[in-house]
Amino acid sequence: MRYIVGYGPEHHGLDAINLAATLARTSGAKVDVVVVLPDDSPTFHMYSPDRAFNEELEAQAEEWLAEGQSHVPSDVSVTGRIQRAESIVEGLIAEAEDAERSSGDDLIVVGTSHRVRLGSIADALLHSSAVPVALAPIGFEPQREVTRITCATGVREGDEILLDYAIRTAAAWKVPLRLMSLIAVGEGGSEKRQQEWTKLAKLHLNHVAETAREKLPAECQVTTIVGHGTSMGDAVSRLEFAASEVAIVGSSRLAQPKRIFLGRTANKMMRVLAVPMIVVPRGY
Repeated sequence: MRYIVGYGPEHHGLDAINLAATLARTSGAKVDVVVVLPDDSPTFHMYSPDRAFNEELEAQAEEWLAEGQSHVPSDVSVTGRIQRAESIVEGLIAEAEDAERSSGDDLIVVGTSHRVRLGSIADALLHSSAVPVALAPIGFEPQREVTRITCATGVREGDEILLDYAIRTAAAWKVPLRLMSLIAVGEGGSEKRQQEWTKLAKLHLNHVAETAREKLPAECQVTTIVGHGTSMGDAVSRLEFAASEVAIVGSSRLAQPKRIFLGRTANKMMRVLAVPMIVVPRGY
């Protein structure tokens, strides 16, 4: 298992490194720090400006790589690599999909540029990646380890596959799993409607929780929770999350098979959650 982090100048990627180190401590995986540079330009002479520029860029990249690796705690295994690609996003995806280095359970870890919006790199990954992407909240501080996973679950097509991913992750990390359902009745929604939806949500949660308990070791406690609000964002904001917790959400039904496409509900959750969130490709 690898946690792949892009790093660049002016500590760009530090939040992601802090999250990757936290996940690695929990799972025993390693952190791969990647610096992505533009593809080599054609150079026809050893003294050409292109060649000199590329050599200078390579030297700078080595410094960034060393700086990024230095932020990984000493108790976490870390490697570094300079990747050439047309864009940072393509470079990170290529690294994650490299057959020689991939473990099959890799994560790309990125930061967000703002509490209420994604940066261009995170946004592109969340509409194209074939491997799960973990989002580090802005200013994320490294934690000793992950203490719980909260998985958003429902009755949409593909939610059972997301549940299996959450179960596998909880088992690998040896942490409790909380299954979450959100109910948004809108402004002025009736109490009766909320009660009916809550009853259905609890029935579903009890069913999937039983499935999770059958597959998880006893040390991985399984709990359930229902969030209520006027919107999905409001509902999730009313729930308590520990700083050392990680949320797991699935992709939109609009996503291509085995690809990520951040859906409306997950987007609203991302805007209000102050904890890391892992977005899983459809059917992963």
